[in-house]
Amino acid sequence: MTVPKGAVMSFLAKNTQFAERHGFRHHSTPSSPDGYVLWDKGVYRITRDLAWRIITGKQPGDKGWAQDILRRMGHYKDPDGKNQYNDNPNMCSGRAIQRGTDQQLVEDADARAAYSAAIEYLQSYMPGEWRDADEDKATMAHRLAVKYAEDGSKPRKKKDEAETKATHCEFELVYEHSLAGLREAMAGDNRIIGETELRGELPRCSLPYLGFGDYQEGGVELKTQWDSRAHTDSPAANSLPQDIKEPHLIQIAGYHHISGKRPKIVYANRLGYRVFIASDEQLEFGFARLVEASKRREALLRSSSSIAEVLQLCDPQWSHPFVWRNIHPQFISEAKNLWGY
Repeated sequence: MTVPKGAVMSFLAKNTQFAERHGFRHHSTPSSPDGYVLWDKGVYRITRDLAWRIITGKQPGDKGWAQDILRRMGHYKDPDGKNQYNDNPNMCSGRAIQRGTDQQLVEDADARAAYSAAIEYLQSYMPGEWRDADEDKATMAHRLAVKYAEDGSKPRKKKDEAETKATHCEFELVYEHSLAGLREAMAGDNRIIGETELRGELPRCSLPYLGFGDYQEGGVELKTQWDSRAHTDSPAANSLPQDIKEPHLIQIAGYHHISGKRPKIVYANRLGYRVFIASDEQLEFGFARLVEASKRREALLRSSSSIAEVLQLCDPQWSHPFVWRNIHPQFISEAKNLWGY
């Protein structure tokens, strides 16, 4: 979806220097704490960009230092040649599923070839050096281990009945359910469109919103749910939600604002899938939350020319369930210094 006519000049007319000085050029879905996002864009990514400029010869500097920075950021190139950083098994597994579903649904590839492409992607995963290598290895092995029946259940022998056999792995089941959910969500569409950049203005905000819709120009999103405790002998299915999760609702509300399409979201795990269509009330709520968070972040960015001073106004939420877990301990230590710990 392109920016509406007249909006480009509106973007250019706005003074965004207050944000760009901190490496902040656009808003994204506010699923992570303000402090983490401001640190990520204002410190972490600026450091990463500097490392790349040195490595590529665009700026003089110590290439050994630059290579060490990228190593500690867990950098590797995936099978599509894209740079990945701070990866984890669930994120990689989700991208692998979408690689296969894209090929099968968008590119009309043979089903077997598309699934093989998904497996290839899954097997390219490279954990960062700070992660528990044994746990990650066991988790990724679990993805492809044949442990489940066709319905995703664990084989059990019931009284007076033959024991059900394990015929499927978790990854295959999630792939099949993702395909089925996407086909249901896009039933009747003449053409299936893959990932699309969505950029547009937000009311009372200086910076644009930027997102990348999975399918149908932001009309359909796919979210995969993976077994918890997958590295142990007792994995448990991550249950499908009863309704759209709030972070995902905020995300698709932003897409709806830009594209005007009524968004649907597909959740898939090894047991099945669910398709939700966002209501007007949900979209209104989600968009209000998006604008609220974006205005708050702009106010923080305007507060000081020093990113360290901006961060002092934010709660870093060190115990957040996922954001800091994917960061090298040395970078976390440096971040804590900025917050005065």
